[in-house]
Amino acid sequence: MEEAYEYLKANFEITEEDWKIIASKMFEEKFKKKDILLEAGEQENMLSFLSKGVLRFFIPAEENKDNDITFDFMFEKKFVCGDESFLTRTPSLYGIEALSDVVLYRFTYDDLQDIYKRTGGADRIGRIAHQRLFLERSQRLYSFLKYSAKERYQNLFKENPVLIQEIPQKYLASYLGITPQALSRIRRQIY
Repeated sequence: MEEAYEYLKANFEITEEDWKIIASKMFEEKFKKKDILLEAGEQENMLSFLSKGVLRFFIPAEENKDNDITFDFMFEKKFVCGDESFLTRTPSLYGIEALSDVVLYRFTYDDLQDIYKRTGGADRIGRIAHQRLFLERSQRLYSFLKYSAKERYQNLFKENPVLIQEIPQKYLASYLGITPQALSRIRRQIY
């Protein structure tokens, strides 16, 4: 849990007192590669700090899992959840899958509400974290409108060169909005 504390301290100026309250509600949970953390149709009840690993956000295809649409990846040292479902308390429209072994520090929706009530800074942390997520998703949308698939791949690789190697090609291709064959051509051009 020390990593979560260091992240919060570095990014949000958290007090020791607030950390003690947050830490009292947090628990560690590990998932294996290919485990599903959230099924589409389930209500998200966990907010997690991704300590180790890579997660994939996907819209499941009704007829064939190979046709799932990957729309986001989450890399280490970020807060993660099926945020629409978590915030609205409705079933999730998408799933979350571990693409590698994953270590999360988690707390429930109810525990988060209690943390907000009992701390001076947690609500500010939550607001800023959601603003950052919004900005990341806005930048992703912008990149689809502005850049080619090759440029999007190169940008993703620049951001996460080590972790991107853990992502299967079919998920990268789906994320980029291209076929796996087109991704193979892009990789050949680059390397």
